[in-house]
Amino acid sequence: MDVSDAGIAVILDAARRFGPDVAAYRQLGGITARLHPNGELLIFNYTPQATYAGLWSPVERISRGLIIQWPTARVAALPFPKFFNLNERPETRVEALPAGSIEVTAKLDGSLGVSYWDGTQFAVATRGSFTGPQALWATARLNAQHPVAALPRDLTLLFEVIYPANRVVVNYGATEGLFLIGARRLDGYDLPHAELAEIAGRFAFPLVPLEQVAHLAELLPLVASHTGIEGWVVRYPGGLRVKIKTAEYLRLHRLLTNLTPERVREVLLADTGALASFIMELPDEFQREAQALADAILARVAADEARLRAIFAGPLAPAAQESRKAFALAVMAQYQADAKYLFALLDGKAIRPLLLRALDVTTLALPPGTGESLWARQQRIVFGG
Repeated sequence: MDVSDAGIAVILDAARRFGPDVAAYRQLGGITARLHPNGELLIFNYTPQATYAGLWSPVERISRGLIIQWPTARVAALPFPKFFNLNERPETRVEALPAGSIEVTAKLDGSLGVSYWDGTQFAVATRGSFTGPQALWATARLNAQHPVAALPRDLTLLFEVIYPANRVVVNYGATEGLFLIGARRLDGYDLPHAELAEIAGRFAFPLVPLEQVAHLAELLPLVASHTGIEGWVVRYPGGLRVKIKTAEYLRLHRLLTNLTPERVREVLLADTGALASFIMELPDEFQREAQALADAILARVAADEARLRAIFAGPLAPAAQESRKAFALAVMAQYQADAKYLFALLDGKAIRPLLLRALDVTTLALPPGTGESLWARQQRIVFGG
């Protein structure tokens, strides 16, 4: 039993016990369940907390738009399980990837659409919603422009939902459509690109492009030079998928999410408890970087605070006990650069916020590999250095 099968088995067993009680499914891990308006379908999605924790249980990994019919406890739509960036997980490290041929397709920048039969017609859900704006747009598009009446009901089509109002980072202009990126039968069979092409032709879907790349080493140099795309998805025999994103896309996405050392410091100044919420709102590939920045900032501040408290409790202790004037003379004589913090300690005030505001965050040195960009990690792993 693979990860997907294990996660599905747990959810189907829970469906027999919990039925439409969406809140009850939270006890399975970092997932949410939502009920379809017809009352019989449930859609499962992993939560930001699951992404932040990074443990990725089988239940969390398969909860990426999985749809079940709870009265019969059967799968109604089977999307891809959660898949990861190159070198993000042990199984996506270059040395752990399977041998053999690969399929490389463009990674389009829209919303995941998951086809399903709702009891009266075929419809499209997004990763966690039956009725969100992208799902409603995709369902209307599906039934207005594609002859899906003959679509096998044991086949889940997976789309990238692209239209102008649904722009993420890449600007597709006026382009819109349901771009076929994958398909899975309910028995788990994952259709290769050649079979996807047959489905696309039969039902008039635009098809995700297949790149003429035979080996991963041919693809990585393109990451630095290609523009106007999010990146690529590499599919290995058996269905394992790995994401690779372009340097330009990551740069633009970082700007949109405002992930900078200065922004991380602002979050820490506002409330250290807000850090987790800030990180959970970031795209997956930036969460590790944000945490590393926060850890480095807090470590520098803690070291500075320890140094200042040692001075206050050591060389300056006699002067502090004598008088404020004596303390001031001692500080000016040897520790003038730290006067603000030392006087704050004398007055019983917290110095950590002062140190945090004053820290030059642009000079932070992060531990190797922890805060480096996804692009840098890709280059380092594949080409060394």
